[in-house]
Amino acid sequence: MAILIQITDGIAGLRFSLDQARTNIGRDPENEISIDDELVSKTHAIIEAVPSTEIAGQVEYYLHDQDSTNKTFVNDEQVSLRKLRHEDIIRIGMNNFQFIEQSTTDLEETAKLHKSWIPGVFYTTKKKK
Repeated sequence: MAILIQITDGIAGLRFSLDQARTNIGRDPENEISIDDELVSKTHAIIEAVPSTEIAGQVEYYLHDQDSTNKTFVNDEQVSLRKLRHEDIIRIGMNNFQFIEQSTTDLEETAKLHKSWIPGVFYTTKKKK
């Protein structure tokens, strides 16, 4: 599963789960992700979850611009159709979203925090495979 995180002034805000086959994004309140912004079209873009042709059981996510007036951007590049990759930044109107692809192993694993000798500094250690 994947999520979109709204980024405002470099700070993570609202989180939206992409748990449906199609997620509509736009100004219309009927969209799964509704954005109150005059620069956003009523139905601005769609994110579609499609089974991977390369890896069985995996899902790929595609962003489709819906001929919006002010276009859709991924990593500051105007797109009409784009396969999304982990940590891509999507701009719709004046709104930025970070695409996060979550793997089940990341969700099941909890990191242990260690205190360093420097006051207020903590660190984690990665398991060796």
